Amino acid sequence: MNKRVIRKKIAELLTGQKLGILATLGKDYPYQSIVAFSGSRDMKHILFATKRATSKYRNLKDRAQVSIFIDNRSNQETDFLDATGMTAIGDARELNGAVRKKFMGFFLRKHPSLEEFLTGPDCALFMIKVRVYYVVWHFHKVMEVRIS
Repeated sequence: MNKRVIRKKIAELLTGQKLGILATLGKDYPYQSIVAFSGSRDMKHILFATKRATSKYRNLKDRAQVSIFIDNRSNQETDFLDATGMTAIGDARELNGAVRKKFMGFFLRKHPSLEEFLTGPDCALFMIKVRVYYVVWHFHKVMEVRIS
């Protein structure tokens, strides 16, 4: 599969899926959480929200390095050949002020049912600046796509 096709698969996962598995770095071990996300069209950024009183938030404040896994599996045997998954690796930062407000609208276009959650006083909105995607298909084929 060429880079153009892989980039199309990345875009399809970013627009077609709503949930991903976020991995943060804890004190001793990685910590994973299911998060609602929204990806930018240029594939350079991924947004997610979390409450401030969580392990995930504490981990993010200590270390910005994260990964998020997004896939399109259906939990069927055919997934071994048909499913595509990707890991995006990058650095996350909390958005504040006017920047938060701008990107909050972008996030809510994909997740309108999360408005009350996102506008709560104890909710933080994070943006991952993606450095690289690792895309896996047919269960074992892998391609790296660096984001500049």
